[in-house]
Amino acid sequence: MNVLTRPRNAAASQAQGALTPRAERMRRIRWRDTRLWLGLGLMIAAMMWGASLMSQGESTVTVWRASRDLAPGAVPIVEPVAVALGAAAASYATADLPLDGRMILPVSAGSLVPIAAVGSPPSTGARRVTIPVDPLHAPVDLAAGDRVDVWATATDGGQTSIAPPSLVLPRALVISADRESVGVGGEIAVVIEVPEAEVSTAVAAIRSGMVDLAAVPITDAGDSSDPVLP
Repeated sequence: MNVLTRPRNAAASQAQGALTPRAERMRRIRWRDTRLWLGLGLMIAAMMWGASLMSQGESTVTVWRASRDLAPGAVPIVEPVAVALGAAAASYATADLPLDGRMILPVSAGSLVPIAAVGSPPSTGARRVTIPVDPLHAPVDLAAGDRVDVWATATDGGQTSIAPPSLVLPRALVISADRESVGVGGEIAVVIEVPEAEVSTAVAAIRSGMVDLAAVPITDAGDSSDPVLP
């Protein structure tokens, strides 16, 4: 029995060996392979680039923001705000230094103040005139830095007008508007800045009767034809 079964077992072993795949050795990583180093370099560069973008997005700088509309010639009324500007931060005035001078470019309320928007405008020989104005004949939120049109209405010495209102001082710069100090007739004192040649016109408007102040929008106040007063 043993003699007869041996050939069969030997043949079966040979067939099984032919069907079984040979185990191959794992290839060793070749550290001198250029493709390996190129892949590692690209991966490191991508990681550094992503980290740089994240750091730029998270870093903030404190700059000045306009608290109200600022027309050319106005004193900067601003407040600090922390924002992420990236490379554009160099174009805006940082809050670690005060803003000296006057506005030479208009800036809307809530907007960041560029460095180029503040400077020292040339002197134009302006004078300051105090105008008594009824609180109901002036903008409610009137403040320093606003531009107003000064209208005068001639009266008969009382509240009765004898002529239509006339524009006597367009786009006058408001230096101050004191609503706390009220005159005998209930008027508030509004100080405006006008060219020296227009002082007589301003005084005549005060003496003629009633004075009304109309606020000039910042888009009109920033017109290039508008004189910049110191």
